[in-house]
Amino acid sequence: MGERHWKLKRALPLACLAPIAHQPAHAGAWSLPQGAHQWLATIARETGDFGEAWRADDFTEIGMGDGWGVNIKVESEIRIGTTYDDRSGARLGIQKAFALGERGSIAIQASALLGESLDGIECEGEGYEVRAAIGSSFSLWSQEGFVNLETGHRARGDCERNVTEAAIGYDFSPGWNLTLKAWTEGGGETRVAKAEASLMRDLWGIGVGIGWREEISGNFEEKGWVVSGRVRF
Repeated sequence: MGERHWKLKRALPLACLAPIAHQPAHAGAWSLPQGAHQWLATIARETGDFGEAWRADDFTEIGMGDGWGVNIKVESEIRIGTTYDDRSGARLGIQKAFALGERGSIAIQASALLGESLDGIECEGEGYEVRAAIGSSFSLWSQEGFVNLETGHRARGDCERNVTEAAIGYDFSPGWNLTLKAWTEGGGETRVAKAEASLMRDLWGIGVGIGWREEISGNFEEKGWVVSGRVRF
């Protein structure tokens, strides 16, 4: 996809990784170049109507060449409220990206869901997730940015979730990236909409970020901080 797309890819995963309450991380509309690896991790703490929640996500992505990529995510969550709920699970996925001109890309991804579900106690057993994404990079004041839009569906037995999300990121200064993101999730009795702003600093190839996430649907109150880390090798 070229050097320009690789520079864009450096900023994209933070936008895509910052999850909603139960959303798996994903790679967006781009796949890494062949042989490239990327590891991302987040720790989030939210408080609201449901008490206190701590979540950790560990995401590894590997570029296979020709637009193909594989990824694995391990996620865990602890909810502390009227009841104590501790869950952990994993997602193993494969993605294919297709270039759209010099700056655009579309991608499809299929994943297997393993372990426990973070979608709630009503979602049990193994399952699957499918996603489609479209994105483009842009140049503004000699700095690079991106926009990404995608939709997804995941299921475990009779439990299903649909997700739509949009993100925009901008490298406003060398080594600094600002990302804004909004998304919705629905299925069963779940109806959420959230927004997040995150800032990442790239230090010698290691990205360190901090963000603020908040529920905006009005259905309930939930907000909190997200701390992120990223390494490419």
